[in-house]
Amino acid sequence: MICPNTSVVGICVLLGLTTFSAKADQYKLPKLELGVSAVSLYLPDYRGSSHSRSLFLPAPYVRYRSDSLKIDNGLKGIFLDSDRLLLTVSGGLTLPVDEDNPERSGMDKLKATLELGPSLDYKIHQGDTHEIWLELPVRLAFTLENTPQNLGPAFEPRLVWLHPSHRKQDWKLRFASGPLYASQKKHAYFYSVSKTDVTANRPAYNAQRGFSGIRSDFTYSKRFGDYRIGGFVRYDSLKNSVVKNSPLVTQTSTWLAGIVFSWVFREDY
Repeated sequence: MICPNTSVVGICVLLGLTTFSAKADQYKLPKLELGVSAVSLYLPDYRGSSHSRSLFLPAPYVRYRSDSLKIDNGLKGIFLDSDRLLLTVSGGLTLPVDEDNPERSGMDKLKATLELGPSLDYKIHQGDTHEIWLELPVRLAFTLENTPQNLGPAFEPRLVWLHPSHRKQDWKLRFASGPLYASQKKHAYFYSVSKTDVTANRPAYNAQRGFSGIRSDFTYSKRFGDYRIGGFVRYDSLKNSVVKNSPLVTQTSTWLAGIVFSWVFREDY
């Protein structure tokens, strides 16, 4: 699923929240839904930053469901879909960080980043009202600029509890949690401090690859006639991570949250 760091989260909710398959009955979900949304976000500048921002913006509402492509919680291509195993290609996005971030004062501005790659997902348990999955996404990260920087691979295994929706009026609930691992290049992009960026309160630091901390998030959405409400809450912890001692990590625990109100004006089955 597309989701991201600070981000990504923002872009994810622009398109909707949580992807589930439809049950083939008289209440089946539309193949295409179009509308408009109002999005409110609260998020740190980057993982480990004590500086946060609030955003409020309009956004398109797009949902598309087919056997090989889903636009719901972002964009996901499906290459294998069996009773227990799911192979997809998806991505994540982080937002750029402005120069007014106090921790990075005088340093280069952080560009937006994109992560793309496959995810092999295994269904551990199928209940009457819920599912439990093990998701194993591996992604390649790079910056979004005229000459993109390759930031190397990232691995984010997680356990996921799902309460899927099979009808438009059902609640969609998802809770996911797991460790994060990233390359030296990715950690260096966010957390290293070169000699030219050293200040009295910001010593030099060389980030290493490895454990990036723990991430847990909860997403929800529900349809009310032509309107939909959705949202998310995410907790990020950098405790015991390989970058916890970076001077750019000023808060080892961070929270993100968002809420989306949407008006759906077109449906195709």
